[in-house]
Amino acid sequence: MPHAPASSRTLGAPATPDPAVPAAPGRRATYRQVLGAGEFRAIFAANIVSMLGTVVAAVALTVLVYQRTGSPALAASVMALAFLPYLPGGLLLAAAADRLPARAVLVGCDLASAALVGAMVIPGIPVAGLLILLFANGLISPVYQGVRSALLPEVLPPGPGYVLGRALMRNVAQSAQIAGYGVGGLLLAIVSPRGALALDALSFAASAALLRAGTARRSSRTAGAGSMAGDSLSGIRRVLADRQTRRILLFGWLVPACLVAPAALAAPYAAHIGQPPRAAGFLLMGMPVGMVVADVFVARLLPASWQRRIIVPAGLLVFAPLAAFAASPGLGLAIALLVISGLGAACAAGLDGLLLDAAPAALRSRALALQSTGLMVTQGAGFALWGIAAQYAPPVAVILLAAGAGAAAVLTLRPHPPRRPPRRGGGGVRPCWRGRCR
Repeated sequence: MPHAPASSRTLGAPATPDPAVPAAPGRRATYRQVLGAGEFRAIFAANIVSMLGTVVAAVALTVLVYQRTGSPALAASVMALAFLPYLPGGLLLAAAADRLPARAVLVGCDLASAALVGAMVIPGIPVAGLLILLFANGLISPVYQGVRSALLPEVLPPGPGYVLGRALMRNVAQSAQIAGYGVGGLLLAIVSPRGALALDALSFAASAALLRAGTARRSSRTAGAGSMAGDSLSGIRRVLADRQTRRILLFGWLVPACLVAPAALAAPYAAHIGQPPRAAGFLLMGMPVGMVVADVFVARLLPASWQRRIIVPAGLLVFAPLAAFAASPGLGLAIALLVISGLGAACAAGLDGLLLDAAPAALRSRALALQSTGLMVTQGAGFALWGIAAQYAPPVAVILLAAGAGAAAVLTLRPHPPRRPPRRGGGGVRPCWRGRCR
C-alpha cells in the first residue's frame, strides 16, 4: 500500500513541489515520474476504488428506485441528484480547501459517504429516504473534489507532471463511463441492487483506508475568519475577479456544458434514427473513448507549449463533428463522430497548466477547487438545458444549437497566457503562446 515518507508524517509539513513553478515548454512528464509520487499513488488508487463503486451504485440505485416505484421520472432523478448538490455544496463549502486539513477532510468525506450509502441498504427504507440520502451524499462530493484538486499540486511534480497527473485522474472517470455501467449491469445479474449498494459503501471505506495510510498529515493552509459559507463566497468572488483566471475557468466550464448535448439526448436521438433504446448506451460510449485517447496522447507526449497552443483548435474540434448531425447520421457514423468530438478534450491538458500558472498564489487552492465544482455544476445545467430544449425542438436541431453555442464560447473565451512580473535582477519569465514569446 502506498505510504508517505515517515518524516512527512512526523513533521506534519511535508516537502512538496512548488506549484507556482511554470511548465518548461520543452519538457515532458512520464507516468513513472507521476506514479513515483507515493501520495499521488494513494490518491489515484483511492479514486479508482471509489469511482468504480459509485458507478455501480448509480446503476443499482436507479434500478432499485424503478423497481420500487415503476416511475421513469423518479429513476431518472437519481442521475439528476448526482449534479444538483454541487451548486449549494460548491458555493458554501469551497473554503474547506484552505481552512481544513486535507487528509482529515478526504478520509472524513469517504467515511461519511460509506455511512450514507450503507444506510441505503436498510430494508424498508422509503424511496424518499433513498433520494434524501443520495442528495446528502452529493453535498459531500464538491468538498471532497475541491480539497483533492487543491492537494494535487502539492503531491505531483510541478508543470508537466501536474498536467499528466490530472489527465490520469480524468482517464479514470472517462473509463468508468465506458466500462463501469456495463460492469454494474453484469453485477446486478449476480447480486441484488442492495448488495451492489453495500459494495459501494465498502469501496468508500477502502478509499478512506488508502488515503489515511498513503497521504501525509498537513495542517490547514489558512485559519480562516468568519463562517465557512461567507469565506467560501468571498473566495469565489476574489477568484473570478482575476480576469485571466476567470477566462480560463469559463472556457473550462462552458465548453463541457455544450458538449454534453449529444449525451443528454442519446435516447431521443436513437429513437429519431429508428434504433432501439439500448442504442443510447453505444452513443454514450463514443465521446468518452475519444476523451481518453486525447488525454493519453496530449498529456503524455506533447510538451507544455504545444498543449497550450492547441487549446483553441481542440476546442473547435469538439463541436465541428456535431455539425454532421444535421444529416441525421446512422448509429455507426454517429458513434464515430462522437469519438472524433471527444478528441477535442485535448484542450484540457493545456487548460490545467494555464490555470495553475495564472491563478494568484494566494487563491490557487480556491481556483482549483472552484474549477472542479464549476465543471460539475455547468455539466448538470447543460444536461437540463438541452433536455428542456428537446421538448420543443428535434434532437438534431438541439445538438446543432449546442455545437454553435460551444464554438462561440471557444472563440470568445480563448484563454490568454498568464503575465508574470519580471524576476529580480532583470531576468523575466516570458510566457509563450502560439509559438511566440512575450
